[in-house]
Amino acid sequence: METSLLFKTFLILGVQLSLVFGACLLVIRRARLVADQGEACLGVTFTTETNERGELDLQPVEESQGLTWITWFCIICMFSMVFIAPYSLTWGLVTMTLTSLSLGPLIGMIMLSMDENDGLRALQLTVLITFGAALVGMYSGVDFSGMAPFLCIALLVLIIFRLVMLFTGFATGRRRLVAVAGAGLFVLFLLYDFNQLAQLNAAGVNDWETALDLAISLYLDIINLLLEILEALGD
Repeated sequence: METSLLFKTFLILGVQLSLVFGACLLVIRRARLVADQGEACLGVTFTTETNERGELDLQPVEESQGLTWITWFCIICMFSMVFIAPYSLTWGLVTMTLTSLSLGPLIGMIMLSMDENDGLRALQLTVLITFGAALVGMYSGVDFSGMAPFLCIALLVLIIFRLVMLFTGFATGRRRLVAVAGAGLFVLFLLYDFNQLAQLNAAGVNDWETALDLAISLYLDIINLLLEILEALGD
């Protein structure tokens, strides 16, 4: 039975996000299990504390060289995914899967380095925003395609601003404000990409290559949205 572009895109996206979030939750669960025994999770040991709401809050004790290698592996896989996917469906899916399997543990460790309870709330908020953006972008009847130039310029500005903050410390005191602005930008990207998916589906486009390209765009939107929300909630 022939499937639609919507089905293909959501299948790829759903599987990959399940890998990311599943690995993330698995790392947090594993860290909580081994913290009391003083054992390490991904090379990091934790102390057990309680946050102001009375919830268990693990705090990392030391850095892990293994996490550095996982980070670089994830970055390489992510760039490979972006550049290879337009030319090879198979290798695009392979690099996307490798990205997901390495990105999930990293996000889990990011959550543990702040307050994993806030991190889990950020994950829930990301899921809710994504569903809302999907409904508006695909079924509101509004054409969001005209936002493309604005989104490209805004993303470039955000990247430049992040690099300036990273290397000079400029405006680091307003990190939360920048993160909120970044989250708003990726919500707009979600609206745009879901709208593109709906338009292409209505036009009869129905191939796995297009589905993969759209899934990667939505995947990056969602991951970046989550990271910006985590940044906004961080100390």
